[in-house]
Amino acid sequence: TALDVIVQAQILKLIKELQTKMNLSIILITHDLPIIAEICDKLAVMYAGKIVEYGDIYTLFTDPKHPYTKLMLESFPSLSSPKRGKFTYIPGTPPNLISPPSGCRFHPRCPYAEKICKKEEPKPIEIGKQHKVACHLYN
Repeated sequence: TALDVIVQAQILKLIKELQTKMNLSIILITHDLPIIAEICDKLAVMYAGKIVEYGDIYTLFTDPKHPYTKLMLESFPSLSSPKRGKFTYIPGTPPNLISPPSGCRFHPRCPYAEKICKKEEPKPIEIGKQHKVACHLYN
């Protein structure tokens, strides 16, 4: 956070070198989508402390399934997007984590929420090769 791009690039290069040299797995926690795309192989998308989608980078960036993952990717500016210059956002506000909403924690902000979303927390299900989503839309 708050690193200039040169220092950030140097740190990422060092992380990659250590990973290769020492055969390491690395867990990177960030909101920075370009860094995720550059350095990660797999991605776990979390919302309010719960993993809502998991899979390889290519699949999650090109074919996201959870509404939060889709909206998060749409809200990030892209030079190649047909929506270039237009910013989208996720409506509503993040939940209070001391007293989170019942059911799916994303349901108050989800454009696809149904009654079950308010009552039951979705269980992760496998929808592709090593691609899991925790959403009632896929049950």
